[in-house]
Amino acid sequence: MDLELAHEKLGEVLKLIDDYGDLYERRWGYGRHQENDGVTGPLSELVDKVRARARLAQDVTFAMGEPDIANKIVEHEEGAYLGHSFQRARLAIIEAIAILAQREELAAIVGPTGPRLSAAELNPTIWGAAAALWDGGHHRAAVQTAATALEGLLQAIAGPGVSGEKLSGLFSTTDPTAGSPRLRFPDVDSTSMTWRSAHEGAVALVRGSFMAVRNLVSHPGWPDPAPHEALEMLAVLSHVANLVQRATIAKAP
Repeated sequence: MDLELAHEKLGEVLKLIDDYGDLYERRWGYGRHQENDGVTGPLSELVDKVRARARLAQDVTFAMGEPDIANKIVEHEEGAYLGHSFQRARLAIIEAIAILAQREELAAIVGPTGPRLSAAELNPTIWGAAAALWDGGHHRAAVQTAATALEGLLQAIAGPGVSGEKLSGLFSTTDPTAGSPRLRFPDVDSTSMTWRSAHEGAVALVRGSFMAVRNLVSHPGWPDPAPHEALEMLAVLSHVANLVQRATIAKAP
């Protein structure tokens, strides 16, 4: 729900009811029982507008999840409540506006609600290596250990003689050679631009995982990452690990 727009529309209906109430008092206020042709006509026209817009206010309030308040935004027989027949609806709309104002204030404090990253949903190889250290509050060490696990995952394919960012060669678009296998995405047409983009992108991601994640948290001069930064780093490593496990190994004939 657009809280700001809902607030605006309820405010418009409230003003319309207040305008109606002012005319009502001029026509039917205490001691005013004489016919007043200057007010009766506009009053009749305005009440129809109030009836139409009160329905909008009721629908908005239902959409807010406030049925008890919404059920009060109806026209009542004159005399059932103090004042005109929309007096109770007016009070209900004021209450709905107050609730919206609180929700707007809360949204400004906590920010927009969006998807949240759960560490437990990361690639099992990455989170399995980091979990114990992470739970102990050792976020930097958790990222380092997870990066080592990713390196081990890649070295199991490339061989122990290749390490760090050089492991990105596994996704190279060149053909595999003796002792230098390749990782390939089997569900992508090898003649398409998508295939080239997928593999060249994976090369960049593997390089970035070691150069911009593993190497940085391993250098003493780099500050300790905050928990949310460390979790973002683990997410990068997790995505690369998922790509590795999705790919098949291609070897030279």
